[in-house]
Amino acid sequence: MKEIIINDFNLRDDEIEERVIRVKGLILHSNGKILLAHNNNTYQFPGGHKEDDESMNDCILREVKEETGIDVELTEEPFLCIRTYDNNYFGTGKKVLNSIYYYRFFTDEAPNFHETHYDELELATDFNLFYVNFSDLKEFLQKEEQNGNMDSNIAREMIHVVDEYVNLFGGVE
Repeated sequence: MKEIIINDFNLRDDEIEERVIRVKGLILHSNGKILLAHNNNTYQFPGGHKEDDESMNDCILREVKEETGIDVELTEEPFLCIRTYDNNYFGTGKKVLNSIYYYRFFTDEAPNFHETHYDELELATDFNLFYVNFSDLKEFLQKEEQNGNMDSNIAREMIHVVDEYVNLFGGVE
């Protein structure tokens, strides 16, 4: 598994007050599209926070199901981890090391909104799912970030993921 470190604030590990572990799923369709989530004024790959008592693999399966209603099959370990040192995590003033593990899934199953379980923030911020051509994803993210339609840190992170995915796997075909 490849690891990317983002440490714009040059924080040391002994300065970190909290460690957050999250998982994200690249959900790829056989037609060359990828499923994205949009809420809280930004785009993301479906996923979320690992709970204390669960494994990483259980976490990604739970999060994909909660956000998409799709039961995916786990056939491989994460292909990438991005560790971001943050000096002011989501405006809390905390120094946090945020580790996000990225998995890939192949399914032609459509989102099933009867099976989703959104949290309060997702419900309050109009959580939506939609497909984008994987071959257009990087350009889409750059355009949305430039137009102010998504968080620039999340855009940078997602572009890293797309670049690494293409480096590792060459595409979705």
